[in-house]
Amino acid sequence: MEVPLKYHHVISQQGNFFRTLRSFGVQVDQSGHPQKSAVPSLPSLTAVSSRIDVGEGGAPALDNQWEIIPNYQDAEQGDSRWTLRARDQASLDRAQKLVKEAIEHAERMSHVGFLTLPDRSMFPRIVGSKGANVARLRNETGADITVSRENSTIVIIGMFNII
Repeated sequence: MEVPLKYHHVISQQGNFFRTLRSFGVQVDQSGHPQKSAVPSLPSLTAVSSRIDVGEGGAPALDNQWEIIPNYQDAEQGDSRWTLRARDQASLDRAQKLVKEAIEHAERMSHVGFLTLPDRSMFPRIVGSKGANVARLRNETGADITVSRENSTIVIIGMFNII
């Protein structure tokens, strides 16, 4: 199967997709991997005000920042050939269907949102007990949500509809 390199990150779900395939006896050999991350990097955020306690118009400044940018704008072009090996035809058919659905899902991921908080103290409330809130949001929206371990940013990849 041909899989666009630009969709690799969204499809792989940080390795979860391949673990799912292995759980029903399917191994994946890939002819290539993306050389750079398909997820856009965090844009440089500008401060609203030079004072900490006052925002624009004299209102209190918000401590968190939210930025949305188009997805795949600088993504690597080309395809990777995925060779699926399965223990039986039913498992192979199931894996092919999942890969096709994953590609269709990745095509719909039009934007990336960056939620940056002043510190990580709010992360437990956002993530929830054992990741329950993030898991619920993933299931309800289909978005890929990554909570950074290195900084105070949560990255959300999904569809953006203007209503």
